[in-house]
Amino acid sequence: MTSHADLVAPMRKARRGYAGQTAAELQQQRQQRLLDAGLMLFGTQGYAATNTEQLCRQAKVTTRHFYEVFKDKEALLLNLFDQLMRDTLSQVTVALLTSTAPMSARLHEVLRVFVHAQLDDPRRARITTIEILGVSQTAEAHRQQVIDQFVQLIEAYFAGLVQQHGWPQRQYRVWAVAMVGAMHELQIACLNDPQNFDQATIISELAHVLAMLPQISR
Repeated sequence: MTSHADLVAPMRKARRGYAGQTAAELQQQRQQRLLDAGLMLFGTQGYAATNTEQLCRQAKVTTRHFYEVFKDKEALLLNLFDQLMRDTLSQVTVALLTSTAPMSARLHEVLRVFVHAQLDDPRRARITTIEILGVSQTAEAHRQQVIDQFVQLIEAYFAGLVQQHGWPQRQYRVWAVAMVGAMHELQIACLNDPQNFDQATIISELAHVLAMLPQISR
């Protein structure tokens, strides 16, 4: 007589793929390999110079598996952009919330963390500041949404200075947008001219500017 276990075992085996992994697990691994391939290829030879076949070879997946995970090359880029910027935003948020520095000095720590998060691996900065530009209207709208999260974080920081440390009421969103824009251009400068725009110099000069903010805000 066939037992319940005898009936269930083949069903469990059928739901398992290579090396005992489920189809969902295998697809997740392929997705991450493709994202890693995007980081490598988009971050070195560039988005426009990379095609789907190259991404598949780098990730060791078939073209069929690529299209099971991503609609097209642009979808992979946007997914990768999100992953990189979420990681950077997480790091700077933790730095802002856990810093033991006085509130008025925490922005320096946040910018230092941002610089290292983006530029320790130049491929990240290239993808998030250069390769994402000019891809499509959809990509640009997506980029603006992500950038606004950084603007909101900086704006909230200034709001805290107003509420807790008596800074004057000003249009600090303008300051926040200006800072985010400056960091974007500084990353590009570091990529293009690392001798004059190395990380240490960027962080040092930003610290000098930030030290003047209390006087500028008055």
